[in-house]
Amino acid sequence: MNIDFFPNLAGPVRWPPGYGRVADIAKRVRDFGIEGYPPATQRRLRQVNVLNAFVLASYLVFAAFYALFDWSALKLLAFALLVNVPLLLVPPFLHRYSEIAAITWIAVQNALAFVVFGLIVGSAAGMQFWLLAAGVLIVFYGTDRLPMAVAMICLLVGTFLFVEFELPRFSEWSPITPAVAGVIKTIAVIGSATISTGFVYLAMYMARQAEAALETEYARSEALLSSIMPDKIAARLKREPQSIIADKYDQVTLLFADVVNFTPKASLLTPEELVAFLNRIFSSFDALAEQHGLEKIKTIGDAYMVAGGLPEAQPEQVATAANMALDMLETVRDLSDEIGEEVSVRIGIHTGPAVAGVLGKRKLFYDVWGDTVNTAARMEAFGSPGRIQVTEAVYMLLDGAYAFEQRGVIDIKGKGPMAVYYLLRAHGDA
Repeated sequence: MNIDFFPNLAGPVRWPPGYGRVADIAKRVRDFGIEGYPPATQRRLRQVNVLNAFVLASYLVFAAFYALFDWSALKLLAFALLVNVPLLLVPPFLHRYSEIAAITWIAVQNALAFVVFGLIVGSAAGMQFWLLAAGVLIVFYGTDRLPMAVAMICLLVGTFLFVEFELPRFSEWSPITPAVAGVIKTIAVIGSATISTGFVYLAMYMARQAEAALETEYARSEALLSSIMPDKIAARLKREPQSIIADKYDQVTLLFADVVNFTPKASLLTPEELVAFLNRIFSSFDALAEQHGLEKIKTIGDAYMVAGGLPEAQPEQVATAANMALDMLETVRDLSDEIGEEVSVRIGIHTGPAVAGVLGKRKLFYDVWGDTVNTAARMEAFGSPGRIQVTEAVYMLLDGAYAFEQRGVIDIKGKGPMAVYYLLRAHGDA
């Protein structure tokens, strides 16, 4: 039978027969009795189950070791270890009563057990040195139950002191030699140090995992905040969480885009297809906004709003918005060719003063208000599919650098008669 424990990159890992069943049993033992607790408590109870399994296995191993090492002198100690084994089957069943019941049982049971061990072999054998690993109990009680953890640590350390200084050095029950006592004591000291080191590492590992989780959540929240408002505004919000963030701008350029005939198209699509369709278009627009240095404000249904000149002034904001609008038309044409179906947008642009700020407490929202916003929205709403309609203010600022088609004076709802223009291209473009 060829079992490759160190496979090369060319082949899959081949585990030994029965590995899956052993792993499943280990998982069942680890997770026994923790159902119904919150995730953080479940992690701690898993650790308690692992500790209990380790202690139980240690009792069995050392019972066998001492029996084989010196049966005549240590048979009573081996028997005492085995007698304690059934008591170590109890802790996982105690989780149903309290999250600290099992670890408290383990601590008290071991305190009593090591008094018995000290009576059997005497303090010179050093069995009590296992108790000096008591500090690891903090890991299982947690810092929120520090008084209880300290009480149990004091119990185990007190037991160590009692055995060390109050019990006889050697016992008539187990006539061990100083050499045998030295072996038992050496094992206890090394074992206690190993347990302490292992659980200090565990505590450090848990802290590192917690820090990594916090860093991940912080990065996620930072990314989310950046996705809903400009970085400069987000920084102000974190710096002054209770303040009202509202800024007046002398000039802001607003661009509105709307997918033409979207409502009838939406009725023919499944929810997944509908969202995928809009996401494809708006993700392309998001990339263009980032490329041109404009700030996406929001989407409203199938409408898309982007702004230039906020939260920081942009001297070329009108030209930048015009360039993005032209790129949006090209992007939509490419998408139409790709999917084999005509997709068209109306785009409107206006520039002027506006106010921008943050609304809400739970669901924060960065928005822009003012007549400039309303006028830009009207330019889109009263525009034509596949064209960019701009106000005279935009035309005056871009004339000479861009080609326009004069549409004339039209009646705009809420605004009255306005001279409007279609932006065609930048001069020099084909």
